[in-house]
Amino acid sequence: MDSFRFALSFALIVCLSFLLLFYIYFRLLYGVKKNREVPWWIYKFGQAFQGRVHVEYENATTSAALRDANIFLFFWILSNVLIFAFFYYKNGNPFASLYQCCKIKFLILLLAMMLHSLFQFFRMTFHSSREARRWYSTSNALSWLAFFSGSLLACFVSTMGFPERPITAQIDGTKLTIGSTKASALLDAGFSFTGKSAESKITNKRNDPFYYGEYLEITRDGKSYGFMSVTPTWKDEDALKNCTITYYEIPGDCEPLSEVRFNRVGLTELSLSDFQTRKITDIFSLKPANYKEIQNESYYVLTMQTKDHAFWKNYSLYAYFDTNGVVFHYGIRAQQSIWE
Repeated sequence: MDSFRFALSFALIVCLSFLLLFYIYFRLLYGVKKNREVPWWIYKFGQAFQGRVHVEYENATTSAALRDANIFLFFWILSNVLIFAFFYYKNGNPFASLYQCCKIKFLILLLAMMLHSLFQFFRMTFHSSREARRWYSTSNALSWLAFFSGSLLACFVSTMGFPERPITAQIDGTKLTIGSTKASALLDAGFSFTGKSAESKITNKRNDPFYYGEYLEITRDGKSYGFMSVTPTWKDEDALKNCTITYYEIPGDCEPLSEVRFNRVGLTELSLSDFQTRKITDIFSLKPANYKEIQNESYYVLTMQTKDHAFWKNYSLYAYFDTNGVVFHYGIRAQQSIWE
């Protein structure tokens, strides 16, 4: 839980830095429209960022300063579009492309700042007017705060990962999302957990990095549909109906295997040769931004969101086979630090 609090604090800092960036721009926009000066601290903020060569930035809330800020924002948007298009051309996956862009956000900002400076240089070279040689503290504050915010975002994404679309399961027509669906949804659909009622207390002992809460068999109409880990979400103990499904496993010899689907793919339609010849992402039509596949002779594992799961959930899909190539069991797991 402590790691989640740290990650949440980190995320809030990133959000606040971007909010400050937008605030400075809209205060500049508002000041130009209403013919008012921006707060003095914005001027001081812009003056504080200096390179090796000292520049006398002009403290002005004018249409020229706003135009300079808009030019920088244009180059920022252009840099993002170009880099995203490059990654999308390489991998054809929009989520992976967005993830890559977030990881190098500070480099994208650096490119935008270089293009902006190059534009300023050409403007000063080909226009001899005094207006063309002015540098504004407001636009300098905007560009450097954007660089700082982009660096924070890149650091956050590189350490905390990127949100992934969860893997779903369909059990005899009942859909559940591992890591999100509550046990009450299954109870309402007529399923039951062996030895437990809706009000039974479930305890998360936090002594296992994979199996959170309690590991229970799930049944309906006398048929076993496998096993699930049911986990209190924000506390150590809660009623079964309030618990989250964090793991689902169904053995290969389970009678209703034909009634279970992972991500709309029927499990009885699969065989060992599918996992030997195809990527797991292709088998289940998944397009994760960040993932890892383990392919062995007897087990196949897909992990989505491979960074630390302090903030975003990790999702894993398992397929285990015996020495004869017969499926031993399939499973889906969600991991997050709030359950550990």
